[in-house]
Amino acid sequence: MRERLRYWVWFSQCFPYGSDKISRFLEAGADPEKLCLEGREYRRSFGILTQKELDRLDHVSLERADLILDDCEKLGIWAVSMEDDLYPPPLRHVYGPPAVLYGKGDLSGLAETLRVTIVGTRNCTDYAKSAAGNIAFQLARAGVTVVSGCAVGIDEYAHRGTIRAGGRGIGILACGADVNYPRDTEQVRDHLLYRGGALITELPPGTHVNRNYFSTRNRLLAGIAEGVFVVQAPQRSGALITAELAVEQGKELFCLPPANIFDPAYLGVVPYLRDGAVPVYHVSDILSEYAAQWEDRINLEALNRPVRLSAGQSSTAQVADEPAYRAGQDTPPGETAPPPPAPSAGAAEPDCAQLSDALREIYALLEDAPRPMDEVIRQSGKRPQEVLSALTELELLGLARAYPGRLYGRT
Repeated sequence: MRERLRYWVWFSQCFPYGSDKISRFLEAGADPEKLCLEGREYRRSFGILTQKELDRLDHVSLERADLILDDCEKLGIWAVSMEDDLYPPPLRHVYGPPAVLYGKGDLSGLAETLRVTIVGTRNCTDYAKSAAGNIAFQLARAGVTVVSGCAVGIDEYAHRGTIRAGGRGIGILACGADVNYPRDTEQVRDHLLYRGGALITELPPGTHVNRNYFSTRNRLLAGIAEGVFVVQAPQRSGALITAELAVEQGKELFCLPPANIFDPAYLGVVPYLRDGAVPVYHVSDILSEYAAQWEDRINLEALNRPVRLSAGQSSTAQVADEPAYRAGQDTPPGETAPPPPAPSAGAAEPDCAQLSDALREIYALLEDAPRPMDEVIRQSGKRPQEVLSALTELELLGLARAYPGRLYGRT
């Protein structure tokens, strides 16, 4: 398998990311292995490359591909080519499809689920955070795979809502799968993987963030999903590139109506709403667009089940009214979350009698003040995956709270 994959990796390194040359070669019947081994005249015969591009390919070595695959094996990162069954079928049809995808997590069955991408600005308001988190929560409960870009802001809240629902999420990265970017969403990415999701990128391991790549990455955010939901975006926002690409690809576009028509932070979606984008006031505005096509994949009854509330929540209101994902997400990026307030005198300890032994053991290691997850793992003597699983369950039960920087404390 590796022998064949190395030629695809070589092929992926021959052109800039997002180039249409890869798809043009494949449409013309070219094979990556032959392109690599048979040399310049074989490449020239397709009439696709300029003289400069022919010169460039002469200097892309197969050893470079081998080094990339060695890094993947060391770091636990998978690599799939366009001819692999696990390669997401929708991405084969975007402009400039990636010859190879890298990542972590589970890609199996992805094409058999309804996928909705949620995007928006990093500098978002509380209203937009709540909308992103709650709509994502409801989509995930209904069986939708929620896709976003793992950035702070709207992306982060979309992922948190998905995690809180116990749903499957996909993060499309703008860096190598081993690069911790942005650091503020490291915990979110860990939880996505634990919940059976995946982190996907077309960039090899070790590739750090390049601001020029973000707009190129957006074609994957739009391409992998059946629809795109723009939550909040000013008139100059990268989220609008994803919206435009969704329209070009014939995908359904959804937009959150502006909370304030005079606030420029919301005005990026207005032209799309005027041109026919679907306004989202409730999760049903999204799901109804796919009810017929995905009838056997959407569980609408799940939306009517009561929501398990976190500590401090006092009603069984629908998630759209109660932020069910609230777990240390109100701290601005880059700042340290304050410790939770000290319990008042006589405050009752939470009832842990119904917890499993494993959950009680992890809960006992938590304190009111946030502790690093690594300390909890070390003190417990358990595998990191077991501790992360327990912490997630405690969060869902309202007994633990997550803070930026992979910190956990009692609620």
